[in-house]
Amino acid sequence: MPKPELDERQRAEAARVTAMMDRLAAEGLAGDYLEALPDLRKMSSDRIVLGDVLGDVLYRVIVGAQAETISSWPTLDLLRAAGADEERAAAKAAWLRSQAVDSQSAAK
Repeated sequence: MPKPELDERQRAEAARVTAMMDRLAAEGLAGDYLEALPDLRKMSSDRIVLGDVLGDVLYRVIVGAQAETISSWPTLDLLRAAGADEERAAAKAAWLRSQAVDSQSAAK
């Protein structure tokens, strides 16, 4: 499965969005995620970038513990409200999962 690629500008944006999501999660985003929506939209309006970050979060939800899954819902909601591309998110999460499976298979 080929890795969903971003260009240089998109990678930089994705890194900034990821840092923002991590900061908000650390601060306890919870029900206040809509307050962060304008700032997120200023940071990136690129649906592919937002979808790529959403894919990272979806992957963590898939492989994470239940507590991590529950704590990730506000982040998922925020990225979706900002217009993240769901197809891109699904492709990125699937690619990450395939990489993890390949790594586990190689380790055996």
